[in-house]
Amino acid sequence: LILDKIYSWPMPINIGNKARTLVELRSAGFNIPRFLSFDSSEKLEEVKRQVRSTYLPQQLLAIRSSSTLEDTKEQSFAGAFTTELAIRFDAIKKSWIKVKESLPAGHEGGIVIQEFIPGEYSGVAFIDTKMKRASINALPGLCKAVVEGWDCEHYDFYKEDILKRKTEDSYNCLHYENEEIVQKHSAYTDRTKIIHNVFQLAKKVEEHFKTPQDIEWTYYKGDLYLLQSRPISRSPWHSNSENMYFDSANVGESYGGMICPLTSSFVRRLYETLYTDLLRHSGVEKRKLEHNRKVFEDLVDLVYGRMYYRMDNWYRMMAMLPGYERNKKNLENMLSLNLREQANVSKFQPSVFVRLSYFPRVIWKLLFFNRKIRRFKMELKMIIKNSRYWSIENFNVHECQKKIQFIFNGLLRKAYLTVENDTVMMTLFAKLSKDRSNKEVMNLLNFPSASAEQVNALSILSRSLCDIKKIKNSLKKKDRLTFMMLLETLPDLKKQYFDYLQSYGGRFANELKLETPDINEDFETFSDLVLAYASKKTELSDRQPNNGNYLENLFKKFATRREEFRLLRANMFAIIRRLVLRIADQWVEKGYIQDRNDIFFMDWDEVSGETPVDQIDTLKINYCQKEYEFFKSLNPPAYFKVQNGQWPTTADGKNQNEKKGIGVSAGHATGRAIVLEEFTIPEPDSFEILVTKRTDPGWTALMALSQGIVVEHGGILSHASIVARELGIPAVIGAKGACLTYNSGDLLYVDGDKGLVNRMEN
Repeated sequence: LILDKIYSWPMPINIGNKARTLVELRSAGFNIPRFLSFDSSEKLEEVKRQVRSTYLPQQLLAIRSSSTLEDTKEQSFAGAFTTELAIRFDAIKKSWIKVKESLPAGHEGGIVIQEFIPGEYSGVAFIDTKMKRASINALPGLCKAVVEGWDCEHYDFYKEDILKRKTEDSYNCLHYENEEIVQKHSAYTDRTKIIHNVFQLAKKVEEHFKTPQDIEWTYYKGDLYLLQSRPISRSPWHSNSENMYFDSANVGESYGGMICPLTSSFVRRLYETLYTDLLRHSGVEKRKLEHNRKVFEDLVDLVYGRMYYRMDNWYRMMAMLPGYERNKKNLENMLSLNLREQANVSKFQPSVFVRLSYFPRVIWKLLFFNRKIRRFKMELKMIIKNSRYWSIENFNVHECQKKIQFIFNGLLRKAYLTVENDTVMMTLFAKLSKDRSNKEVMNLLNFPSASAEQVNALSILSRSLCDIKKIKNSLKKKDRLTFMMLLETLPDLKKQYFDYLQSYGGRFANELKLETPDINEDFETFSDLVLAYASKKTELSDRQPNNGNYLENLFKKFATRREEFRLLRANMFAIIRRLVLRIADQWVEKGYIQDRNDIFFMDWDEVSGETPVDQIDTLKINYCQKEYEFFKSLNPPAYFKVQNGQWPTTADGKNQNEKKGIGVSAGHATGRAIVLEEFTIPEPDSFEILVTKRTDPGWTALMALSQGIVVEHGGILSHASIVARELGIPAVIGAKGACLTYNSGDLLYVDGDKGLVNRMEN
């Protein structure tokens, strides 16, 4: 009779979203407390008449807003409007006016008058079954305390099971007792069965609406009631429901330590573009690439200011091509990953077309690969050479951004060729290193590289400069002006100097960080380096000629080319930095930013001109700088997992007792240590063994001054390993905690065969 009465009269036009949802849920059979819905403009006399004819005189009521603004997918307006609980009939007028006045002026809406349930246990639940996630908050008594944010029980579901629960011994909560709502302190009681019932209720509601839901519920006298439901406007979970694997192996070599926001956003965009292009040229359908764009956007990620590979996305990306298991194993070995996990990649498998066309496409590519990559290398060298003649100091902001976009959207769109080169190298290495002894593998990895050429060029330049007393004195005094004036009188030496800068000017410590000065800017460091080289003879170790079989020589060819492109990449990044700094100087002049270095705390899209900037948010820059300083105090681990959306606590990663690593360059050495957590030029002849956390290619010159190398992070194909082998320097990589275990001046023994590092008595 009551249901017939509720739905027999015409529904008001402006009942609002909450009421419409309740009507639909009640019609679908959900246990909804009896309710009436009204247009907020309804006369109060008519409201009372219908309440009187629907409910018993002693029935308590809940009066809720039902605006057309609230409870939408875009915005919930949760708690923005008034709800009145435990209202008697004689108090309807006062509560009706309160709720009506809370509705936004100028917007249609309604008011719901619902049977009040004095719940024994109540709460809210969020669910998204596509992400296999749900969260439930609960408290004894009424739901009001949970909605208002009181401390409460928390349950996280993954699939059908409780993944994590957080409970206390007791809680403050709200109960309806003695005809009023009172605050009580209630001891925790295990109600897991009810929580599972709530999960099933939320799941059914989501199935009905076919969209993630936020429900409010209460349990009373053995019955579970659904009080209201709305779409989730903002998910509380990460967009990826699968496990995430963060590993700084290899990427930490290029981007070690803290990274500024401009560099991180630039690198994210670069990786996205590079690997999207790679798969597009490998035959993967455009529609599939666009659908999985998030995978490519998050190939690298910044955590507490440090750069990590998102290996779960690398696995998904690789699964789009045939040969996933083989490629996965090769990549893990090449990057010397700490985490080697199995990811669910079933949704990313290649189509039948890609499977059938992939290997013919690979063969076709290989036929013309040498020609294409030589052409790309020539184009890179040409723009690096031509950039010397750009009048960047006279460019306006638009001209700088135009050059940046030319480099990024033009020339660098061919950079996928370098990944194809590395893929061939990786595949060949996996095949050739199988079942070989360590000595044979080391011989295989003995190939020429641009880094060795740099050492030779720097040695020759240093001797040429320091043979002239006046120039050597200018270097000692760090007097760049005098140094440059003297070079003007010596054309041949000037040419030698600028030729070195053109070839290696972008190669320096942290060379891929846009915020790091290169040797064109940092004359003091350049002076120290030249003086160090002039005071110490540096020679490459004798390298055996490439007299291996065809595959061995082919591997060395691709490996050598890999190092060449890394050098060219560093020089290209140096050009981009010059353009960025020119933009910064002009923005300082216009008062947009206070200091040129502020630009490194902006987003790449803003600086490059992809996102028009009418006014720079200096407050945002200031906050980014504060975050950066805060992150410096943290010491996150080199690798970690995020399991089912649950992030681990920040670990310090300091394994002080670890003294064993991976031997990557044969031989042994004994000498005094220099422990460098950041790149600096030590005094000449002040050390023999270099101990550091990680290196990038810019450390090449310093490594060449060492007799032994110990690095906390890295792998057998990392840059430090390649350079150490080429220079014939014993090296141990992966010696965790070495910078904490050893001090500068310690006498160390380094065994590059066994991967051992030992402190000896002085």
